[in-house]
Amino acid sequence: MSAQGTQQRVEDDRFVRDAPSIPGLRFRRFAGVADVPGIVEVGQAANRADSFDYVPTIAELTNELEHPDGFVAEEDILIAEIDGRIVGYGRVQHVVRADEDTFELFGDVHPDHRRKRIGRSILHAGERRARERASALTRRRTVRFASWGVDSALGHGAIMRAEGYQPVRFFFEMIKRDLGTPALRPLPDGLEIRPMTRATLRQAFDAENEAFRDHWGYKEWTEAMFGEISSAPHLDLDLWRVAWAGDEVAGVVATHVFEEENAALGLSRGWLERISVRRPWRGRGVATALILAACAGLRERGIAEAALGVDADNPSGALGLYESLGFVQDSRATSWRKPLEAGASD
Repeated sequence: MSAQGTQQRVEDDRFVRDAPSIPGLRFRRFAGVADVPGIVEVGQAANRADSFDYVPTIAELTNELEHPDGFVAEEDILIAEIDGRIVGYGRVQHVVRADEDTFELFGDVHPDHRRKRIGRSILHAGERRARERASALTRRRTVRFASWGVDSALGHGAIMRAEGYQPVRFFFEMIKRDLGTPALRPLPDGLEIRPMTRATLRQAFDAENEAFRDHWGYKEWTEAMFGEISSAPHLDLDLWRVAWAGDEVAGVVATHVFEEENAALGLSRGWLERISVRRPWRGRGVATALILAACAGLRERGIAEAALGVDADNPSGALGLYESLGFVQDSRATSWRKPLEAGASD
């Protein structure tokens, strides 16, 4: 194919240098809210094909784009389309984790257009964009490419290995399939569960941030992250369970029910997210009490099962705790890393 033809397909995008020869294919930058439905459609189709029980929605992606954290949508999101229909996308996000600069690469290709090297072109373009951003960092730390994917997405794992990424950490999705009548556990003396409100959301957020500093791959929570959480379309603070020690937050379970996802998957599931206990109250049964209280809250809403995610190597013993409470491993995901200097294929 001529250089001129390649230039037309990528619309002068300086990062796409290996576009496959597919009639009607072109790569371009994110063009705004008009692209959101197409991105969501690709994500939903990809997750169905990969047996990944996550259904992104237009409202959720719109909320994320309204609170960008580590990316500029018009510069860091790449769109692949064929005859005007979005068939793939990629995003580059800068995150400082454990004092390392990571450029996290996310993306999907519609199942109807996989195995055509579209995904590799998106990945290579993301790496080039990450290198450009890394060159502008004022403080130079260890810099790495990073990615994450469920193990059932076999194509993602194959591309990661072929492109020189190494698995560095594993995560489990766990499900408690029968909430039954959970036996509640009392909190330690001096602690109590009180209703969560908008007025206390910031305090809970700050407490979660502090608690997660001890976790692998920690990133400092930002104002953008607080904005995204506080304006999330599925936010229902009545489901959250927060343990208070006087005026201090001791622990948090942020509980969510994603109604559109449940409808699409035929499930009745609630999610226990960001389970955290601050250091002074660890080892005293706070997490157990909060988890059981959260499960009871879901049951009262008529929800049949609860799910959560856990780091397989969590040093606090979270995996064993969840298993003792009736959660079983349902799927696994892998976190991948590659040194920035390793480069991308042209």
